[in-house]
Amino acid sequence: MATTATPATPNMAAVEVPPMTEAQKLMYERRWIALLLLSLSLVLIVADSTIVNIAFPSIRKTFGASFADAEWVNSIYSLVFGAALITFGKLGDQYGRRRIFILGAITFLVGSVGTGFASSIGMMIAFRAVQGLGAAMMSPSTLSIISATFKGRERGAAFGVWGASAGVAAAIGPILGGFLITNGTSITPDSWRLAFLINVPIGIIAIIGSVWAIQETLDNTTKHHIDVIGIVLASLALGSIVFGAIEGQNYGWLTAKKVFTLGPITYPQLADGVTAIPANTTSFIPFMFLVGIVLLALFVLVELRQESSGGEPLFEFGMLRYKSFGYGLLTILIVALGEFGVILALSIFFQLAKNLDAFQSGLRFLPFAIATFVTAPTAGQLSSRFGAKWVVTAGMVCEAIALFLLSQTMYADERYLVFVPIFLLYGVGVGLAIAQLANIVLSDIPSEKAGVGSGATNTIRQLGASLGIAIIGAVLFGTFADQAKPLITKSTAFEDFGVAAKADTTLSKADLVVANLIASSGATVKKAINAGLDANEGFDTNNTDVVGQVFDKVPAIAFSIQGVNINEPGLKDKIKADLKPYSDKLSAALQNALATGFSTAARTAASVAALFVLGGAVCSLLLPNTRPKWGATAAVAAH
Repeated sequence: MATTATPATPNMAAVEVPPMTEAQKLMYERRWIALLLLSLSLVLIVADSTIVNIAFPSIRKTFGASFADAEWVNSIYSLVFGAALITFGKLGDQYGRRRIFILGAITFLVGSVGTGFASSIGMMIAFRAVQGLGAAMMSPSTLSIISATFKGRERGAAFGVWGASAGVAAAIGPILGGFLITNGTSITPDSWRLAFLINVPIGIIAIIGSVWAIQETLDNTTKHHIDVIGIVLASLALGSIVFGAIEGQNYGWLTAKKVFTLGPITYPQLADGVTAIPANTTSFIPFMFLVGIVLLALFVLVELRQESSGGEPLFEFGMLRYKSFGYGLLTILIVALGEFGVILALSIFFQLAKNLDAFQSGLRFLPFAIATFVTAPTAGQLSSRFGAKWVVTAGMVCEAIALFLLSQTMYADERYLVFVPIFLLYGVGVGLAIAQLANIVLSDIPSEKAGVGSGATNTIRQLGASLGIAIIGAVLFGTFADQAKPLITKSTAFEDFGVAAKADTTLSKADLVVANLIASSGATVKKAINAGLDANEGFDTNNTDVVGQVFDKVPAIAFSIQGVNINEPGLKDKIKADLKPYSDKLSAALQNALATGFSTAARTAASVAALFVLGGAVCSLLLPNTRPKWGATAAVAAH
């Protein structure tokens, strides 16, 4: 009979239990509460990396930020998170996983408060970096504490709960963020701030509960030292690679698209008065990848040398001799390329192609969240019967099929009911794969190395996610621009607007003057929209507010020449009201062209994601087929 999520206190006579103090026995009895707290913390970490996708438009509006600045709100979190994971996994092994977890939770809360109350986009980016640092402390600790705490038949169930939390969190971010953004304006006009401030009470509960329910574990069999060289090399290497992956579409993968400035550093250098970058100027992004690869190679050499001389490196490459660990990390890297990128594509698709608000878009992920939450705990039971390898492979195949179906159905006019079974299938796949894959990766790793192993697992996943978002993002916005620009250019919406307005005998002279300006400015507006697409600024709905653009950009004298005093009190509002039926049709026509282009881009991005996940499924066949040892002790040794 499978172990449930809240089993009875183990029978000490039937189960071999290492000697424990009374305090350790008490903590052991609270292990399932500890699992709940760790899973709740994981929800915060993962949801915070997805919630920004829903909040992007609101953040840009509050600060008047450019697309690139707003992108950094998410990018800096991933950059710091990915670069610091291995370091804090190791420090957790050395100085106590609970200690590092609590320190990380405090750091994460400081970052959340600072982000929620940020007064500028620069301040927000800085505090998001603090959040990423806190998440890097907490994330490997959640996995290593579970690995060290649960053994035998309980371990599969524990990883199932952990996996459900990780999977559901990816969907909770858009749902919770969308709800707060849409309904939180009664609390604060900048309702997106609530999406970060809600972390505070949850984080406080996690901190207090951790002291009460989580037993400290660490490796005290060795005299530890901090591998400073390894930490520096790993952080700089991963930071360079992740930075390049995230910023490639902004600055250009091969050819420079925009000027990069960091303090006194500017590239490319332009002559005074020159604003355009010369054609065929090499981008600095390949250099960032090269630097990252060189530093990573140096990191490997330094670590191997330390390991061979009996030292204590940050990462022990000798652990790769465990097939479950080596092939498991490779599988995680490949599948993460597709899993995370498609969430970004779907978030934007529902908001922009289907014109839904933030909360409506978030709710569309609910079937995925439910399926993941239901399936993940069951995956442990299936693993005990068929082996974790086949459960992981089956899950990834389900994911790949779901992504392929999305690539065939993501049209702007497609009914949502068509997406429901696809999201359910995708949720089942994630639920089967994510927890048991982590279980396989750490299954053969000694418990005293759990922090290093889980840190590597999460680093590879985050690195894969960053690369996947970069690749799928490049496909998404590149295809969007290519597909939408011809539709915008060929649109007859402006001509139709002019004909309809002129035929309306109820319009005043002032109305007709503005209508003529709008009709005659069609080519200019189309050019502005296409320029926005070329700049990867995505789906800028302000470009379709043609009447507003006329008032903002056309000098008052241009109206007065035609006998209209546009500054007359109330006249602008009256003209907007009179022309609204026509301007709405014009905006709808432009939106339809953009939505059609983005739908094509989203389907292409889903196809790329499906290929990545299918590649992960093939790679998973290299994993050993492990089953839980039912006779193993369910207790945890005190380290």
